[in-house]
Amino acid sequence: MADFTTWAALKTAILNDLSNGSVLTKAYSVRDRSRTFHSLKEVKEFCEFCDMQTMAESGTRTNLVAFKRPD
Repeated sequence: MADFTTWAALKTAILNDLSNGSVLTKAYSVRDRSRTFHSLKEVKEFCEFCDMQTMAESGTRTNLVAFKRPD
């Protein structure tokens, strides 16, 4: 089980394990929790979650709303 350091490092470890076929047989430690995957759908969803957490860690923000002043 890999120790958690950053979300980006965790995602990299998961993708490496995905490429060698061991992602569904390993456990990943995130702080005090252990995460295992039972399907590739779960892996994809968790990688998307890791992307969101990585953006939050780095302070990268995306503006989703644009404000217009009334005329």
